[in-house]
Amino acid sequence: MSQQHASPVVTVDELRISPPRGSVPATSLRLTLFDISWIICHPIQRVFFYDFPHSSSHFRQTTIPSLADSLSLALIHFYPLAARLVTPTLSDERARIFYSDGDSVSLTVAETGLQFDRVISDLPSDVELLHPLLPKLPPNDRPNSEGETSSPLLAVKVTLFPNSGICIGFEFRHVAADGLAFNHFVKSWASICKSGGGDLSWVEKSPPCHDRELIEEHTELENSILKTIGNYASHWDEGSRQRMLAGKVRATFRIDGEHIKRMKASLANHNGSSKQSTPTSAFTVASALLWTSLTKSREPEFVAASSDEFNSGEDHIDCYVILVDCRGRLKPKLPATYSGNCLSGIQVLVKRSDLIGGNGFAIAARVIASKIREMEAEGPLRSAEKFFSFSGWQEIMKQGNILSVAGSPKLGVYETDFGWGNPRKSEPVHVDFSGSVYFSDARDKEKGGIEFGLALSKGELDAFAAAFEQQLRRFSE
Repeated sequence: MSQQHASPVVTVDELRISPPRGSVPATSLRLTLFDISWIICHPIQRVFFYDFPHSSSHFRQTTIPSLADSLSLALIHFYPLAARLVTPTLSDERARIFYSDGDSVSLTVAETGLQFDRVISDLPSDVELLHPLLPKLPPNDRPNSEGETSSPLLAVKVTLFPNSGICIGFEFRHVAADGLAFNHFVKSWASICKSGGGDLSWVEKSPPCHDRELIEEHTELENSILKTIGNYASHWDEGSRQRMLAGKVRATFRIDGEHIKRMKASLANHNGSSKQSTPTSAFTVASALLWTSLTKSREPEFVAASSDEFNSGEDHIDCYVILVDCRGRLKPKLPATYSGNCLSGIQVLVKRSDLIGGNGFAIAARVIASKIREMEAEGPLRSAEKFFSFSGWQEIMKQGNILSVAGSPKLGVYETDFGWGNPRKSEPVHVDFSGSVYFSDARDKEKGGIEFGLALSKGELDAFAAAFEQQLRRFSE
C-alpha cells in the first residue's frame, strides 16, 4: 500500500455468524446452468458507506451486537450464503451448494484512521484505498475422505471511522447468487437490523425462493458452458491481484435525469422516420454515452480529426457486454425473489470507427437496444448458448476491446438502510480487477439519473473524463 494510505485498518474482532441452531435443515442445492458459469469468477466485492457519528465504544457495545444478531436472523431465510460450495474431486459429479447446521459467515470487525470523506469521494483515488475495507473469504477446506473440497460463499467486514462513518464490506462467490439475489439479502438484513431485530415483516413479505428445480436441467448446454469456462480458468493469487491493481485509480461519474431526457430526445430526432423503435431505457443511453466516451478517449488522433468518417486504420470490432436478468423471461417465469443466478449475457458488437465517429452515440444506443430486443425474442436459453460459445469469444478477443458491465440501476443499492439512513456511497470493488464499469441508481433521487464508476490508469482516466464531459456538453445546451 502506498505511503499516503498508511493509516491502518485494524481488526478488533473475528466472529462467526450462523442461523440459530436447528432453524434450517441440512439442504443440498444443485447448480443450474445459470450458476455454473460463475464457478471460476473472481469473488464479487461491494462496500456500503454510511454516516455514523458515534464512538468506538458505542460501535463495539451496541452496533456490532445488533448487526450480528440481525445477520443471524437474516441467514435463516438466506441460508445458502452461509452454506458451502462442495466440489467432488474424485468423481464426475457436479459441484453443489450444501448447508448443514452450524455453517456460518465470517464477520470481521475493524476500525480505521482513514478520513471518511476522502474515502467516499467521487474524485480519482488510488484503487487500493478501498481494499483494506473488504473481508477475505476464509480458505477452502482440505478434501474430506470422499475427496470433496468445500468453499465458503460469503464474508462480511464492518469498519468504523470513529465519530464519522461506517463501512459494510462484502466478498461473496457469484456462483451462490447474482446481484439481484444478493441485494435482496442485504436489504433484508438491513431491514431486520433497523427494526432492532423484532420486525421480520420485510423479509416475510418478500421471502427468497431457493428452489433450483424451477430451472430445468439442460445437460448439453451445461456441459458446453463448463467446457467454455474451463478454457478460461485462471488462478487468482495475491501476486496476480497486485499486478492488476498497479497504477490504477478509480472515480465515480453521474448522468442526471435531465441529461438522460435530452439524450433520449436526441435519439428520437436522429432516428426520425426509422422503423426501429427509439431506445427509451436510461441504461441504454447511459451505456452508449459511456462506451463511446471510453472508446474516443483511447484514440488520441480523434481529437485532431474533423471528419465524422474518421477511421483509426484497421477497422476493429469492439464489444460491449451486458448481463440481463432472466427471471421474468423464462417460461414459466421465476419469482422475482429467486435467490440463485438467473443472468444471460449479450454481446453488442460495433465497429470502432463507428463508435468514435460523430454519430457514435446514436449508433451505439441503437445497436444496444436492438440486441436487448433480440435476446428477448429468442429467449434466455438461446442467448446463453450464444454467449458462452468459446469460439465466439475467441473471435471477439482477436478483433477488439471488450467492455463489460457490473451492477445495475435496478438494484436500488441506495435504498439499503440499516438504521443510519441511506448510504452515502456504495460501489462494487471487484471492477478494479475485471476492467468492468459499474452502474447503479443515483444517490440524489430527486435528480434521478445513473451513477457509474470505473478503474483505469491515471492518464486513461483523465482522458476518459475529458471525453465524457465533452460528450455530455452536447446534451446540456
